[in-house]
Order: sequence, then structure tokens, then C-alpha cells
Amino acid sequence: MARTPRGQQTRDDILAAALSEFAERGYQSVTIEEIAAAAGVTKGAVYHWFTDKDDLGRELQHQLYERMSSTAAAAFTPDGDLVDDMSRAFQVWLAAVGDLGEARFFLRDAWVIPALDEGGRVDHEAAVEIVESVLADAVGRGEVVAIDPEATARILMGAWAEATLFVLRTGRRAEAVAVIERLVRALRPDHDQHTSSVRPNVVPQEAPA
Repeated sequence: MARTPRGQQTRDDILAAALSEFAERGYQSVTIEEIAAAAGVTKGAVYHWFTDKDDLGRELQHQLYERMSSTAAAAFTPDGDLVDDMSRAFQVWLAAVGDLGEARFFLRDAWVIPALDEGGRVDHEAAVEIVESVLADAVGRGEVVAIDPEATARILMGAWAEATLFVLRTGRRAEAVAVIERLVRALRPDHDQHTSSVRPNVVPQEAPA
């Protein structure tokens, strides 16, 4: 087994200590000195690798984004059905959320921390561009309805983010999956025809006296 270079190991120890401190005590309450102490290194060692606490926090957040994105991307199949792939990717994403441990802090709270929200938006924009490109290709193949790929990507990714927060706060995973699947499946070209043939179960109302 290859050994991790000493410098890289120090960096990894700092990141692990910071994640633990942030999750336990809250981002704003933790100082660089406390992170250094938890990692068993000097404050200078922390500053060797990171400009400040926000730089360290953004790196942790980006690592989480890369990990989660790779997990979701693995759910896509070559030449597969985009709607099925997107539904499966969301379920895989939520399953991964359950295994994040301390890193759940970043998905739940980072958006209210300006320094971390800025970095999160960069990653979010990268994700939107990928989804937009995939949707544009699918529109070209006639696999999904011909609607604006950028608008669709942004709305879907916004719903995805809110659904993730919903699960983190309530634990109601099945409900979130049901909603996202309904939204994604509405992209199928035959969706309108299918839904129009199904009469809604409307309870008759009495006429006003």
C-alpha cells in the first residue's frame, strides 16, 4: 500500500479536525487555533495549507461536492434513458446523504454562511451547466420535451437542493423521492398525453344554497 506523503497527511489531518469541530460546535464558533490543536499541529501548519478558516471551509465543501457529484453521476448509464437516470441519480444521492456523517453540516447549514455559500454557488453553477448540456442533448434526440434546457436545469437543480434540505431536516426520504420523480417524469414527451387520459379524483362539491 502506498504511503501518503507527510505533507499531504498533515493537510488531511487538518481537514478532518476542522470538519469535526465545525460539525460539533458550529462554523462560526471555531477558530484556527482550535483546529490546529484538534489536528495536533501548529497554527503555522494550518496557514501553510490554507489562507484562513473560510479557505479551509471551502475546501471541505468542494470535496463534499466532488464526492456527491461522482456518486450521482455513477447512476447514469451509457445511452440510457435520461429520465430514468435522473430519477435513479437522485435516489443514489439521498442514499449517500445518509452516509455523510459530520459532512451533513455542509449540506444543511453552509448556505447561510456567506463565505461558504459563495463557494457552494460556484459548484452549483458547474452542476447546472452539466445538467443543461445533458438536457440539451436529450431535447435534440426527442427524448424529453422541447423546453429551454437552461431554465429546466436551474429549476430541477433548485428542486433537488430543496429536496435534499427537506430530507436532512425531516428524514422523510420517500416523500422527497416521490416529488422529484414526478417532476423529472414530466419531461417525457408523452407525459401530457398520459396525464390527460387520467381523470383526477375530484370530490363533488354541493351547489351553494
